[in-house]
Amino acid sequence: MRVFKYLFFALLFLIIGFYLYGLFVLKDEVTVSRDIVIDRPAKVVFKTVNSMHNFNQWSPWPKMDPDAEFIFSGPKFGVGSQMSWSGNQSIGSGVQTIVETVENQQVKTKTVFKSKDNAVSYTTYQLTPVSEDKTRVEWIYETDFDGDIIGRYVGSMLDGMLGPQYEQGLQKLKEVIESQPVYDFSAVSEASLDSQNILFIPIEATKQSEINALMGPAYGQIMGFMQRNQLAMATPPLAVYRQVGGDVSGGFGSWHIDVGVGVAVETLSGITGEIQLGQLPAGSVIKYVQTGPYSQAEKSYEIIDAYMEEQGLVANGDPWEVYINDPGEVAEADLITHIYQPVQQTR
Repeated sequence: MRVFKYLFFALLFLIIGFYLYGLFVLKDEVTVSRDIVIDRPAKVVFKTVNSMHNFNQWSPWPKMDPDAEFIFSGPKFGVGSQMSWSGNQSIGSGVQTIVETVENQQVKTKTVFKSKDNAVSYTTYQLTPVSEDKTRVEWIYETDFDGDIIGRYVGSMLDGMLGPQYEQGLQKLKEVIESQPVYDFSAVSEASLDSQNILFIPIEATKQSEINALMGPAYGQIMGFMQRNQLAMATPPLAVYRQVGGDVSGGFGSWHIDVGVGVAVETLSGITGEIQLGQLPAGSVIKYVQTGPYSQAEKSYEIIDAYMEEQGLVANGDPWEVYINDPGEVAEADLITHIYQPVQQTR
């Protein structure tokens, strides 16, 4: 009996010690953090972490349950962007929502773990520029066990449990962001234009060689009409791209282009044949100055698209190109083309 008595008191002292240690030594508030330096400016990193819709591109948890269900809702970027998930015992279920952002500096999320009695935690992505092209990203997890002794013991082990996963996630985030193309926006600007009347001839083609063959004669007809009617050019030759060809359902789609020149007239009489009087719209545009062969236009439009996405702009009409110098007078490398894309702002 004496042995059982000693065992009883030993167990009692262990329980009391366990409780007192948890009560007076361990803390309710627990923080786990890891950081990494990414070779991209803060604005590029911010764009990725400022969206729960992007989270699974680099999160370490989806691979723990390939069959987990993820539902994305709310805006793609910023406050209200949300991800709900339901998976196995390893990842549980819950909802994570962006609740606070500071542009290019910080994103804070709130997570409600439905599989853990709706426990709440907060995660912050803190962005600190290291140089013009490098950013330190700190992934910070914060939770409060609110007097729960068992929770405090769990909290004392969180760094060892979460830390390695955060390191994996940050390394993947670095890979994802650094794999994205780096664009040079030095030739891009934003402007507001007045409307411009143009004389134009619509052409249709299914390949580039046809476009080249049709553009020259169209400009010739327009220039001849302008000379006969003593009309001055208000712009260099231009082309409005109404429809861009490409692979469409196994075939090659057609190009629809208005080949034209700006004129300083409101109305015209005597227009015959294919020549029409139209107008470039007034409004906000992205302008890209392309230097070099016309064949690099596809890359130029890619840069324009990337700029619009980064700046929160969306296309608002058909683009047009203005051909500043004559390919018959300058070398291909010296050709200058101004590309305009009408936009509307969402930022």
